[in-house]
Amino acid sequence: MKKYQAITVWAGASPSISSVYHEPMRRVGELLAENNITMVYGIGDEGMMGCAFQGVRNKNGRVIGITTEKLLDLQCKDRTVFQPDEITVVPDLTVRKRKMMALSDALLIGPGGWGTLDEVSDFAVSIQTKEISKKPLIFLNFNHFWDPMINLIFNMLQEGTLNQDKVDYIDFVETPEEIFEAIEKVENRLEAAKIVGRTM
Repeated sequence: MKKYQAITVWAGASPSISSVYHEPMRRVGELLAENNITMVYGIGDEGMMGCAFQGVRNKNGRVIGITTEKLLDLQCKDRTVFQPDEITVVPDLTVRKRKMMALSDALLIGPGGWGTLDEVSDFAVSIQTKEISKKPLIFLNFNHFWDPMINLIFNMLQEGTLNQDKVDYIDFVETPEEIFEAIEKVENRLEAAKIVGRTM
């Protein structure tokens, strides 16, 4: 497997999220730590983010938390669970998202709400406007949470509001164990597209 330095995880931080997602998100954190990959995330000790964080902690892994002062108050019940060098406070959400994108080799999208959708959309639009380069964007489709997104993307392709070039960096997995295979599949697809582009 290719060596990844850091992977960003975006998912819901609300404690009200169904417990069916707790174990798979915890396993995501464990897998990153087991492979010596730093988890970049928006800080949180509850919800999906808290589960992923706990998984990293279970395996003595490393996290980089990027947040704003307001979000830190909203999403952290206990700041003492973090080391001082694990938290970076930035001025606003735009800077936060850009920094999380820049630090990672790939992005994992767990179950989430408006905040998670905003992060995904910002990433996709930034690629579309060529502000950033394509990176694998993997939806963690645990318990079929992201099935509506699969249908939406398919519909947008069918209706012409998206084309294949705007979704070729996206994939979906149903278990944590599929993550790295999916990332490598996307990277191979993107590399093949570059080769084709150079020969045309």
